[in-house]
Amino acid sequence: MDVYIYIYIYIYQNSPETSDYKLTGNVLHTEWSYSPLVTDLKGQSTVYTYDKSSGYWIEHEGQVSYKYVAGYGDYLIVNFFRGYVKFDGTPSAISFVHGVAYQWVYLYAPYSDTSPVINAHWDETIGAWLVGFSIYYWDKTDVTQNYNPSFPDPFIEPVPASNYNPLDL
Repeated sequence: MDVYIYIYIYIYQNSPETSDYKLTGNVLHTEWSYSPLVTDLKGQSTVYTYDKSSGYWIEHEGQVSYKYVAGYGDYLIVNFFRGYVKFDGTPSAISFVHGVAYQWVYLYAPYSDTSPVINAHWDETIGAWLVGFSIYYWDKTDVTQNYNPSFPDPFIEPVPASNYNPLDL
């Protein structure tokens, strides 16, 4: 696969973590939200399960789909999320320690020799146009980190779903 050097890549350091987590048994529930507002939003809830060996709550198959006509036309956008969160004790806003989220943004428009949007790259594995990739680093507000991951080569994809931390961050 080609390295995608032209897609929009964002790294959000010290990003505030404001999720409202709900613990039921061994599963942690939360939701992804979007701004600006989008239409036809589906799948915004996501779940994490606890992994004793790492001490992380690992996100499982987070996918959100929507339409954002102002930015991408009348095509479906699908965001794939992978990552984890870590708490010091029972999950809560107070016990939150650290987390990482990876986000791939795909535009489900027909394939042609040219992309329907600037800087998109056709991904044969997913069967859609990759239009963005983001990494979110969540830390307590009193901690300032300076993350500088190298760009992955070859570029990582959101599959397999079991790969919750493909860059070992």
